[in-house]
Amino acid sequence: MIAILDHLNVPMSKKREFMDFWGLLKQAGHQDPPDKTAMESLNTIRIGLKHKGVLPNPNEVRDLLTRARGFFENILKSYCNTSYADISLVDLVPDQDVRATLIEARRKFLSGDKDHAMVDLQLAFHKMQQPEGKVLPRLQAPKAPTLPNELRRAGWEEYLKQLHSFLQSNASITNALMLGIDPLRYSDFTQTGPTLQWNMAGTYTVMFWQSYDTVSLERFDDLIAFLIDYALKVSEAYIPKIVRTPNSFVPHYERVE
Repeated sequence: MIAILDHLNVPMSKKREFMDFWGLLKQAGHQDPPDKTAMESLNTIRIGLKHKGVLPNPNEVRDLLTRARGFFENILKSYCNTSYADISLVDLVPDQDVRATLIEARRKFLSGDKDHAMVDLQLAFHKMQQPEGKVLPRLQAPKAPTLPNELRRAGWEEYLKQLHSFLQSNASITNALMLGIDPLRYSDFTQTGPTLQWNMAGTYTVMFWQSYDTVSLERFDDLIAFLIDYALKVSEAYIPKIVRTPNSFVPHYERVE
């Protein structure tokens, strides 16, 4: 209601009642908002529960859920020329390429192509971590060393693999915390989808570890919600990428005795 009043530049006081919405729009010369009776019923239930402790009838609540959605659909169409079904938090993602990838991922999921939808989620994640023309400051675990044969035979290779895996995990958790991301959600996402292995040419190979046919829409939307949150956080952390050319100025220092 507040969003509609603001969009239409309708003046409103800080203190107002739930049902003032209809009167305010009518006074401003706009058409009468729809669904007044349904929203009045919702408001009556709300007041009874909040102020009197009266539990509503479950069947009436279920009916009002549908009618409340109808209210959103109708006022958006009437006053904003917008379809409620087209509105998504994905629209908040700053990067246009990432936003398009997430929209395409959901389209594939709804069409039944769940495997490639999960690939698109990982691809969007990669684009946020490796943005064009920008850098996302992150801690990197040291690279695993190449061991001589005698150390491999002594069992050091397996130990160092485990140590390197531990350092990678700690770096990922620290990076998530620095960005203000829940490390549990970060870990859940990185362990859920397929793995993308990138080569020097900029192409990737997909490693499927399982089938994603049983992934529910609720679960898929939760993964998208994580990526939306991640996109908003990293957009504030990016720094410009410095491109060095052969003619770049190189400072020269001389020691003065």
